[in-house]
Amino acid sequence: MSKTLQRIDKQSEIIKDKAKEIINEIERETEDLKIVAFMEHTTPPPQVSPKVVKFNKILDLLKLLAQDNPIEKGVAKIMLYSPSTGRSRGLTPTMMAGFQYLAPKASTKPHSHNMASIYLVVKGKGYSVVGGKKLEWEEGDVFVVPANFVHYHVNTSDEEAILFDVTDSGLLENLGILEFKEEEE
Repeated sequence: MSKTLQRIDKQSEIIKDKAKEIINEIERETEDLKIVAFMEHTTPPPQVSPKVVKFNKILDLLKLLAQDNPIEKGVAKIMLYSPSTGRSRGLTPTMMAGFQYLAPKASTKPHSHNMASIYLVVKGKGYSVVGGKKLEWEEGDVFVVPANFVHYHVNTSDEEAILFDVTDSGLLENLGILEFKEEEE
C-alpha cells in the first residue's frame, strides 16, 4: 500500500555539516546548480491562484499593440502567465494561454515551435495554414496546431479576428527545451 508524503522542507534535518560542505563545493564549482536531498522532503512550489482575466481590457491592449507593430503589421500577440509558476512562465506550471489579434486582412508570419497549440476563434473569419494544410475557421471554431508544424494565420474578413490559444509551452519551458523558429512561406 502506498502512502502520499506531505511535502515539508526537511533539508536541515537530512543535510548535516560535512554534507553541507560538499554540497556548497559542488554548487560553487558548477554554474546554475542547486542540490536537494530527497525531493519529497522539499517545500512544494507556490500554489497557482484561480483567476479571471477580463476580455474587454485584453481587447483594448491587443488593439493598441497591433496599431504600431513593426514586427507584424496589424498583428498583436499576448501570453498570460502566473509569476508563481516560476521558470515555466505558464498560467499553470504546464500550460500557457494567450490571445492573437489580426486586423482586417492581416496575417502572421510563418513560424513553428515545439509546443502544441489549441485555438478557439473568439471573433472573426479566416484561415490558418498548418503543415501545408489550409484550415478555414470562423467564430466559435476550434483548431489544433501540432508541435513542430510550420503555420500562420490569415484574417480574410473586413473585421478584426481574435484567436485564443492554450499551449503546453510551460511544460517545455520547465524541461528547458522550448523552441521557436521563423520560417519561409
